[in-house]
Amino acid sequence: MTSFRKITSLTLGLSFLTMSYTGLMLYIAPKGKIAYWADWHMLGLTKSEYGNIHTTSMVIFLSFAIIHIYYNWKPLVSYLKDTAKKISFTKKEFLIALTLNIFFIAGTLYPIQPMKGVLDVGQDIKEYWVEIHGNPPYGHAEESSLRKFSRKMSIDLEEAKEALDAEGIKYNNSDTLKDISRKNGLTPQEIYDIIE
Repeated sequence: MTSFRKITSLTLGLSFLTMSYTGLMLYIAPKGKIAYWADWHMLGLTKSEYGNIHTTSMVIFLSFAIIHIYYNWKPLVSYLKDTAKKISFTKKEFLIALTLNIFFIAGTLYPIQPMKGVLDVGQDIKEYWVEIHGNPPYGHAEESSLRKFSRKMSIDLEEAKEALDAEGIKYNNSDTLKDISRKNGLTPQEIYDIIE
């Protein structure tokens, strides 16, 4: 039993670190449409991969948090007991913990400092990525085939193919811009720049 307690605590700690790391990466990542258009990676992972890891880490964190609470139920309840050994939700420590949580939630929903500052910095980082990579011409443009993309952007398909051929770009007629960009070590934005 002691071994499983140790596994529970260690798993909880490691999943917390993983969620913190992926949360930070998602905080600094560009908005989805920019991330996909620019084929954004940070330390080898895409925004989608960071999001997926964050989600699955949350599941393991919550699962082991429940087990941790089970194992530590008596000490947790003792934090709420008053001098008469009765549970009291008016204990100073509980009220401080509750107030801190309410303050951060309310401060996020009705932006006040310091939460507003954290959100503003995140937005500034997102805008930085727009300046660096630009905006896609429409949502999920990178998922469009060359034919569909050319039609939507009023680009002559044959001229687009000639431009790609002139640059030595490898592609198949059924490839999406994302496929073409990955085959050639470019971003969808760079493929667009070649054919426009």
